[in-house]
This record gives sequence, structure tokens and C-alpha cells, in this order.
Amino acid sequence: VNWHASSDQDNKRMVDETLAAFDGQLHGIFINAGFYGGGMPIHETPDDVIDGVINVNMKGVIYAMRYAIPAIKKTVGEEGPSGSIVVNSSCMGGTVIGPKSAGASMYSASKAFCNSLVETAAIENAPRIRVNTIMPGVVATSLFPMDEAGYDGVAKNVQPLWGRAGRPVEIASLVSYLLSDEASFISGTHIKADGLWSMSGGFFPGQA
Repeated sequence: VNWHASSDQDNKRMVDETLAAFDGQLHGIFINAGFYGGGMPIHETPDDVIDGVINVNMKGVIYAMRYAIPAIKKTVGEEGPSGSIVVNSSCMGGTVIGPKSAGASMYSASKAFCNSLVETAAIENAPRIRVNTIMPGVVATSLFPMDEAGYDGVAKNVQPLWGRAGRPVEIASLVSYLLSDEASFISGTHIKADGLWSMSGGFFPGQA
């Protein structure tokens, strides 16, 4: 489905088209869109970056939940097994470490919002829908215009588990688990997959 996370109606269409393609069934959803907009201190952050972070990282999650929650509840019924929502948060949503967190004020705040929202959503929708976040570190994706080697260079000093960026498959396996019935006793929690980013005092390149 071609859609924009910041659009209420696009999120509705995403859910509607998914239901149409899968015989009216929706058991779970991974809310994964993100906007960084970092690299500058809060007092220098322009309105377009503020709006971009709020519209995608905050309103986008609300819009996705607005339409996914009723659809999942209808699919799973009253008896279960439960459905599942997984939201892509960030290691920065739970841990701010200077100086490597500098310049990410809007992004980290938006991810802390996601963590809080998920906890409330988990309470509101238990036991029919489990709601959790994952908190990745630096992962080699299309968020920034660099290749895998570039991502590894950025992550080398801040993710000491392997001294490299995470790979999408390493995050996808966690998401798949949380969406599955094997995670039936997990809800309202935030699971780190950050290569020890949140326990590292390392520097990004250029910060040392």
C-alpha cells in the first residue's frame, strides 16, 4: 500500500486495503514509519523539522492505531488469541546520553511519546490486543543516505556489542516474535535491540 504515515486518511486506506486483501482479517500491525530531523540543538530546530517529527513519529502512530485497533479487535473476537501491535520506537526514546544524543531532541522526545502511548494502549486494549515497542539503535536502513559500511562507521563506537550497525533482519526477527502468539504474555513493554547503545558512553564520528 502506497501511503504517508502523517495522513489520517492514508492510514485508513492502508487498513482498508489490507482487510480487502486478506478476507477482512487483521491480526497485527508493525508501525514502523519514522522521521529523524536531528543534527541540530532544540533552539535551532526550524518549524518544518518540528512539524515533520510530530506528524510522522507521533500523529502517524496515533492514526495507525485509530484504524488498526478496531480491525484487529473484530478479527480476534472476544475469546482470542490476542492480536498484536508493535511500534518502532528508538533507544533514544528511553536513554539520553551526552554527547551522542545531542542534536536529537525532537526525535528522542517523539520516541518517548511512543513509549508512553504504547503503555496506555496496552492497558486500554488488554487482553484482546498486546501493544509493545521495540527500541533499536543504529540500524542500516534507508533512513539516511548511506550504505551499510557508512552505517557501520557511524555505529562503531556507540554500539559495542558487535561494533557495527544493526541489520534489518535482526530487528525483523524481534518484531515477528512480538506479533506472534509466542509473545502472548508480553504487553506494554519496550524491548531494546540496540547493540548496547543505551549502555555505551561512546561518541559518534566528529563528537570526540
